[in-house]
Amino acid sequence: MNLRLPPIPKIYRNVLILTSPLTKILLLIVMFFGVHNYFDAYDYQLYYSAMQNIFSGSLPWANNIPILYPPFSFVPMIISYVISLITSSPTWFFVSMWVLLSICDIIIAFCIYYIGLKLYSKQTSFIAALLYSTAISVMFFSLTKFDAFPTCIMMLAILFTIYGEKEKGYLFSIIGLFTKIWPIVAYPFLWMYNSAIGSYKQAVLYLVGAGILFAIMIYSGYSVLSVFTNFVYCNTIVFTINQYLVMVGIVLPFDILVTVFRILLIGILIGLMFYQYKNKKDVSTLLKVILVAIMSIVFMIQYRSPQYNVWFIPIAALLLANRWWGIITFIGVQILCFIEFPVIWGSIYVNDNYTSPLALWFFTIYFIIMGVFLIMCLKFDGRKHETFE
Repeated sequence: MNLRLPPIPKIYRNVLILTSPLTKILLLIVMFFGVHNYFDAYDYQLYYSAMQNIFSGSLPWANNIPILYPPFSFVPMIISYVISLITSSPTWFFVSMWVLLSICDIIIAFCIYYIGLKLYSKQTSFIAALLYSTAISVMFFSLTKFDAFPTCIMMLAILFTIYGEKEKGYLFSIIGLFTKIWPIVAYPFLWMYNSAIGSYKQAVLYLVGAGILFAIMIYSGYSVLSVFTNFVYCNTIVFTINQYLVMVGIVLPFDILVTVFRILLIGILIGLMFYQYKNKKDVSTLLKVILVAIMSIVFMIQYRSPQYNVWFIPIAALLLANRWWGIITFIGVQILCFIEFPVIWGSIYVNDNYTSPLALWFFTIYFIIMGVFLIMCLKFDGRKHETFE
């Protein structure tokens, strides 16, 4: 079965191709003239150093390079590094990464548009895609991190699934597992969505195959990935709650609090799978459960980098695009995320701790707004899709 997508109006296509690169250019101008931390090159420097290790015959994390990603994450990095070798200029590594991740952003925008057609008219689907393409925090991280790549893989998995390409949906979610692990969270929900129109046999085979390959990967040296489980960052709900407990004199070992949140996270994921199993298998339900799953993972673990917001923003754009308050909420959250990083990073907080008393209040407000944001997304009514028609 070949994927057949309806034609997209030429004006929509051209706008979606141009919008994200233009947004990035405007962001560079704003950051250069208005934000103290106008460009964060730390991760790109890590990527470049990891490629130097690989091309010299070493593991990517050799020479104490803290690069902790599965092997498929290196695809855009390897391409960019080869270009930098051909041009004899490390600068082209950065430029090539920007180009490749911009392509990922454009693909994500088109995925949003075509997924949106299962919910809306062409007009509202285009609005959803445009929300993503102009999302300033997302576009900023495409200039500094590679998260657009695994997000693109997940969105392709969803797109293939809802257009009847079950095998490709499974395959891309598994590819995501070997790119940045988290896209695999979509897998059980894609599986249940497909259960209404097919058997479980294919899903089981893909899952078993992925499990075997992942075990081999860990055995071969990628146990370095477990380092993430020991990180503690201050821009997390766990850390914020711990600070409030300290303020009121409650002494609770941080490890216990982390364990409580991990158990709660597991309970939420199981509950989401049960919810989808018991409810109608439609596109809006699929998007909602994947959104809640990703946001739960992002905000309930003890380690969170600001770019993790990139993971769920495309789905949020889909669920908020059909009403004005949804659009306003989406734009407001983008501004809030941009304030979190890069605007106040370093002056209000750093990775490990708060550097100002304002940080606790900021993150308290931040998490409340994110909760409202999630509720707004979940209020999408699959029976009342359009408000702009």
